[in-house]
Amino acid sequence: MEEIELLKRRLKGSVILVFIIIFFCIMVLFLLNHFVIVKEYYKASDFKIKTIYSNIDFNKNGIDDYSDFLLGAKKVINKNEVYENFIVKVFKYAGYDLDKMVERYYEDYNLDIGKKDRISMYKSFINSNALKVDVDFDKIELFQPGDFVFLQDGIGVLSDKRNKDGISFIVMINDGKVVEEDCLGDLKISGHYRFDSSLIEDDLLKR
Repeated sequence: MEEIELLKRRLKGSVILVFIIIFFCIMVLFLLNHFVIVKEYYKASDFKIKTIYSNIDFNKNGIDDYSDFLLGAKKVINKNEVYENFIVKVFKYAGYDLDKMVERYYEDYNLDIGKKDRISMYKSFINSNALKVDVDFDKIELFQPGDFVFLQDGIGVLSDKRNKDGISFIVMINDGKVVEEDCLGDLKISGHYRFDSSLIEDDLLKR
């Protein structure tokens, strides 16, 4: 009988030890996941940031414009591209003909094209017709998917991915190829915009 009781006590002790080990492993995994392991990227919800969606669905595809801009940018990731064609494709994915809008914009306002390159003309059009947003990395909620940022040699599109500090990734061109990178904070940004076609004259939007 004593041997049986001893066996029971040992078995009970082993069960308790197993539960302690399992609990310990769960806690270690939890701590690693939340405080040690750095994710490849984060979402706005990880920082309790509310994603802004456009009230406009210009191409009537059931997806708002801001989301379409980002989808259009992601569609050409890893493809060889130049900025002039990249930004046109981004707008086209949402149903806009950027070249025609820019052409009408310059004609309607009797603006001198002179020797301006296409990127300069696109920047001028967006600067005059889109919502201006601050470039303040202390306010990460200002950076939203589908926003446009002016770079030194082109125009990039903000991603829905964020780094561990909550700063948005950017879809841009690097070495002639479209990439989605975590480098926004290292770039020289001359403008940050949100394109809302409800604020644009109808003549400019005609297809």
